[in-house]
Amino acid sequence: MREVGHFGLSEMRRLPGLIAEIDQHAAAVRSAIEGDGARLTPRTLTQYALGFLDGVRERGWVSDGRGYDWETTRLLAICWLAREAGFVRLAH
Repeated sequence: MREVGHFGLSEMRRLPGLIAEIDQHAAAVRSAIEGDGARLTPRTLTQYALGFLDGVRERGWVSDGRGYDWETTRLLAICWLAREAGFVRLAH
């Protein structure tokens, strides 16, 4: 959340296209979690995030900090879901 969520969530306010991408990724994350009958909870979202990070790191992904590639956008969607569900709060 510190690395991606803080800057990315504030960027959503000024980049309408990013909002649409985040929304699509968030729907996919929620579907992946709830598809097996689980509920979206802090635990299931954390497990999803850790599994996602393990997978992209195994492929050699590292955020370059210069934009919103697919992986960064997915991580931002996870952060957005956590905030919207009330699992975390960001200081403004």
